[in-house]
Amino acid sequence: MSIKKIDYSLYLVTDRSLVPSQKTFLGQIERALEGGVTLVQLREKDTETGSFIQLAFEVKELTRKYGVPLLINDRLDVALAIDAEGVHIGQDDMPLKQARLLLGPKKIIGVSCNTEQEAEIAIRDGADYLGIGAIWFTSTKKNIKTPLGVEGLQRILKSMQEAPIPTVAIGGISAKNACELITGSNTGKIHVDGLAIVSAIMAAEDPKIACQELFQLISSSLSSLGLKLNTTVDDALDFAVEACKKIKSTTPMVHHITNYVVINDNANATLAVGASPIMSTNRQELDQLATVNGAMLLNMGTLNDVDMMILAAQVNARNKNPVVLDPVGCGATTFRKETLARFLNECDLTVIKGNAGEILSMAGLGGKSRGVDSVGENEEQLMVNAVKLLARQNNCVIGLTGPTDYVSDGDRVFAIDNGHAYLPLITGSGCMVSSIVACFAAANKDDYLLATVAGILTVTVASEIAAARDYVNGPGTFRAALIDELYNVSNSPDLIKHYAKLRCIK
Repeated sequence: MSIKKIDYSLYLVTDRSLVPSQKTFLGQIERALEGGVTLVQLREKDTETGSFIQLAFEVKELTRKYGVPLLINDRLDVALAIDAEGVHIGQDDMPLKQARLLLGPKKIIGVSCNTEQEAEIAIRDGADYLGIGAIWFTSTKKNIKTPLGVEGLQRILKSMQEAPIPTVAIGGISAKNACELITGSNTGKIHVDGLAIVSAIMAAEDPKIACQELFQLISSSLSSLGLKLNTTVDDALDFAVEACKKIKSTTPMVHHITNYVVINDNANATLAVGASPIMSTNRQELDQLATVNGAMLLNMGTLNDVDMMILAAQVNARNKNPVVLDPVGCGATTFRKETLARFLNECDLTVIKGNAGEILSMAGLGGKSRGVDSVGENEEQLMVNAVKLLARQNNCVIGLTGPTDYVSDGDRVFAIDNGHAYLPLITGSGCMVSSIVACFAAANKDDYLLATVAGILTVTVASEIAAARDYVNGPGTFRAALIDELYNVSNSPDLIKHYAKLRCIK
């Protein structure tokens, strides 16, 4: 089972019967998405297949717009027909093992549980998350078992705390009892990860306002349990300083399969920040290297053996090594588009770092690629939507580089306004950024979003300092100075704090 990074905190389960008069079903969902819903489950128990599929396509158009995963309740056929992000199944639905065979390892599968035994079996069989309930009596489900209450929820969580997976509570939850439920679920080791809510959203006069209130309550309750969200600029800068030190102390090996044009610069940049590069393209040693690698960098600039690159990604993922993809020119030719599709479908990627044209092209939001150049609009909201959408769709961190760099894990978004105009004038500067991101990911596996931010900051801050040197008169002299300053900045990481122009986008 692949590890899926999903935000379960505010989970909407739909019910058309609850929509107030003068409101529409799709309108309620969109307002909820505007208010901060992080996951949507489309539940239609009595809808014919054709109508269900049509409705699901309409809902998916909305969830895709807001970069939120869509799950289908029970109906695997509908989920497959619209390529939903996953399904939620109950105890009387298709067995989990069979559902996994049909959907594959990358789709999300949640399972309803009411007892410790049901939770144990679901975890054993590979569920991605558990929906635990009903917590309290609810009007949206008939003939439910005796409600668990907060005590019952905590009892089930205690039974699974040695092998935890994400959990959401469901049943009778509203703004009045959300805080009580989250704080009361705490076992000392784990707690519920989110709340699945039906009536309090679908029946609301304004779901956006209802969701904003719920999201604030959930966030504050999770924070009170000591959950470090790492959502502020200070968090990111503190992380970057320590991340530089970790690279120096651990000297991770970063395996590059990269663009032939940039091999030398990428290797030197990797050494400059304290990691160890290896630039092998021999498939015979992939398995052995993966056992000692810190990270795997795949660069689409030179595509001579795509099968070998995909094998490298798979072998490293099995060894728990982060895999960084640089989708160079991914929208330029049919071959590159098809190759990118293979990477996305066949590999578990940790970070995708590309320029604006590449990332917008991937997101279907208007970007174009011309060779390795970026061509397209640079409006901030477009960029933010692109990185959030792709991060959630592909369960990874997305880094978009340009005049302003944007980084997201599908929830948090940071913008970096550092960088000198000389950077895009040297061949492979974007490829160098990807190498440095891989170095940071290799040594800082606790938060790949902040590792990516730290890597991009290190290069962009170094570029500003390098360009200010007296002897730097253009791209040629800048290129050598940049390697020097990567070394200097990573050895004096407080420089990142001093120079950083970093923003957190809400």
